[in-house]
Amino acid sequence: MTPRGLPVSTLLVLTIALLVPAGVRGQDATPAADALPDGVTVVASGLTNPRGFTWGADGTLYLALAGTGGPNQVIAEDGTAYPYFGGMTSSIARIEDGCAVPVAEGLASFLWTDPGWIWGAMDVAILDGQLYALLGGGGADVGMPDNPNGVYRVSADGSTEIIADLSAWFRENPPIDTPWDYGADGSLFDLEAGTGRLWVSEAVGGRLLAITPDGQIALVADLSVEHMVPTGVAVAPDGGAYVNHETVVPFPDGAAKVIHVAADGTVTDYWTGLTAGTDLAMGPDSALYAAEMATGNLEEPPYLQPGTGRVVRQTGPDSLEPVVTDIDYPVQVDFGPDGALYLAYPAFAP
Repeated sequence: MTPRGLPVSTLLVLTIALLVPAGVRGQDATPAADALPDGVTVVASGLTNPRGFTWGADGTLYLALAGTGGPNQVIAEDGTAYPYFGGMTSSIARIEDGCAVPVAEGLASFLWTDPGWIWGAMDVAILDGQLYALLGGGGADVGMPDNPNGVYRVSADGSTEIIADLSAWFRENPPIDTPWDYGADGSLFDLEAGTGRLWVSEAVGGRLLAITPDGQIALVADLSVEHMVPTGVAVAPDGGAYVNHETVVPFPDGAAKVIHVAADGTVTDYWTGLTAGTDLAMGPDSALYAAEMATGNLEEPPYLQPGTGRVVRQTGPDSLEPVVTDIDYPVQVDFGPDGALYLAYPAFAP
């Protein structure tokens, strides 16, 4: 990992091999602290598939952990066994002295073994002092109908209550152009707190949603037509949002982009020339910073090149400058109350 020109404080959060089927592994270990370049600090390590994070008013750092799936394999009605495994291994944690302290445990988690992709608690956000979690590891498609995907309110006692059942909403409101790899429970990615509402991105189906604390769900923009796979969201100062895109295999260099979605749903290109975009954040300098999962990717499996991920800063409508390079699949990025850049990785466990 190489930082360039910006003080960076990283959630050096590497996956560990836990309850995963044979053939799927996590990162072997956290690099030694003395192997890190100047300006990089390990905030927490040894976490189980870290995803999005946020800070409370008191400075507490909250983190979504997607878990490891579980022992329950998805079996079709005709007896076909799919490489999908579910369980209640996801959680929400707070970070204290470099360690993850559970806030809410036993949340739905889902592992697709072939690529090593895991869904569970995907992100957290705080709106008007209340902690919310975006949970994406459940639903009927993966054998957990009693644990629907959606936005949940997280209480101080560790209990969770669904305020927006997105599994149900997605079934009633399919995307305009349903892609071949779309699941009826959706593929949730990012949760961001705006003014009076929460922004949610649904990646594979290509939707940007706005959800109020009382559970009202509104489709702001259907982005499914080009199947660009919307991922990270940054709230725009005009009341709209900026949205990053991952694209699909083989994740060609320069094919991803950031769009601006106005409050009325109007979509315009804002930043082009990105690669395999995951998250997005507005910096203290009012510039956008994007995480690129991998660059220089291959045209055949495994497509994504390890150790090539970056965090980049926008310098123009189609230009950028690297801020942090040589990362293994960065998945979430944000700026902390201290003004430093925090990042979580890896996005999956190949």
